[in-house]
Amino acid sequence: MAAATTPAALAEAQRRLELRALLQKKYKWIDGTWDLVFWITAIFVVAGAADITKQLFAGDWDFWTDWKDPQWWPVITAFATIIIPSALQYIQWAAWRFPTGATYTAVCFFMAAWVGRYFQWHVAESYPMNFVWPISTVCAAVILDWILMKTKSFILTSLFGAPIWALLVWAFNYIPLAPFLQPAHFMNHVLTVSDVQGIVYIRSQTPEYLRHIERGALRSFLGETQYVSLAFGGTLAVAGYWIGQFIGRYLAVWPIRRYLKTL
Repeated sequence: MAAATTPAALAEAQRRLELRALLQKKYKWIDGTWDLVFWITAIFVVAGAADITKQLFAGDWDFWTDWKDPQWWPVITAFATIIIPSALQYIQWAAWRFPTGATYTAVCFFMAAWVGRYFQWHVAESYPMNFVWPISTVCAAVILDWILMKTKSFILTSLFGAPIWALLVWAFNYIPLAPFLQPAHFMNHVLTVSDVQGIVYIRSQTPEYLRHIERGALRSFLGETQYVSLAFGGTLAVAGYWIGQFIGRYLAVWPIRRYLKTL
């Protein structure tokens, strides 16, 4: 016991502490650099996954202004845009307890969508940006992450956050859409401004067929299409949230953990 408190032993212990501090400082710098490289690289992967998923499920309903209708747009878009944010939300929460997965995905998706629409459709194809503008899900993503941070439960986040996601995605993007829903007199018909855009700017699907947006039985519910679509969109958003959870849990995290266990 006395030998442990000799000057030589104390000096050796001090040298060990200094060496440990130096090693920790070095690895901390390496980890910080790796984190920076990882998050910057992940922007392209996450943005691409979010945009591809949205294009597969939402397609034209979230691309052209005249396709952002009150019947199908709130239903399909809420489902298509919550899948990848849910997957990243699980990954970041499980790995670091960061309630930022949905927000990170929404910001990456928003930036990538604007770059793609501007260069591919505005510059290359000469479509006006107010005809092909992408939506933003950042506001809904912030609330979704906030609900997870407060509840610490994916079940409660899906039950409360997913319907709120559908409502906020519609409400937040209805503001820039509202001017294009104003009536206009065009070729002896009363149309919306967005419909006039769809007629003036020719696309590959026109005029070979006519799209009937309001055809269906949704108006039997209080005569309102919009509110019923939002209710259906919230239900589908819950399903889309758990599809994203499946992707995050079993297609992303589980293979990595299984590989690490073999090392």
